[in-house]
Amino acid sequence: MNFSIKTSAAAALLCLTALSQAAEPSSAVAAADLYLRTLVNHEEKAVADLNSYLRPDRLRSGRSADYADFAALKQADQEFPGEVTAMALPLFPETQRSSLKKPIEKLMLAVQQARQKSECKALSAGEAETGAHGVLNTQIQFQCLLVKTPETWAQGIQRMARAKLGTAKVVAELASLQQAYSGPASYKYEGVFPLSTVPQDKDLAWRNDFAREVVDEMFSEF
Repeated sequence: MNFSIKTSAAAALLCLTALSQAAEPSSAVAAADLYLRTLVNHEEKAVADLNSYLRPDRLRSGRSADYADFAALKQADQEFPGEVTAMALPLFPETQRSSLKKPIEKLMLAVQQARQKSECKALSAGEAETGAHGVLNTQIQFQCLLVKTPETWAQGIQRMARAKLGTAKVVAELASLQQAYSGPASYKYEGVFPLSTVPQDKDLAWRNDFAREVVDEMFSEF
């Protein structure tokens, strides 16, 4: 074999290796990290990087270019405390509602801030398996450090409402729960983040079209 043929063979081998590595589950770990930083922390760089990563496949399949909208996420952050407060107030007697509005809003702001200071990390990918219609699936093990409170905000508000506590007592307990959510993110949560890709459709990225469900399930416990 002459030098040029060897060089061509080596180049072809490198190309094949690169293609193989692109479909390896190891690249799925980085993708899962971007999803977590986008959906948990609403991190602007992660949103931009995830959008760039997913964009070629999304455009080729006729979907919108971007998966996440950073401005919309920040707008949702601003609206979250007020929206939950509007749902929580009717649980209490009408005579208490004006006095409880601000304390509940402060609690929900603390909840939101606690969630976004969570420290999440994708750890490892399971062996990729081919499912129906040629879909390649892998499971990403991930870990998050979360703020752990004696009871969740939903449990606390429902308990206070059922107990028919006086206004001063409810305000004090809301403040106590708010303080708990202001604590450190030190509770270790472990979960699984599924990702898939479709090589026969020339997919380049690992994705999860229902990624928010993984995050919602995690936060339902906190």
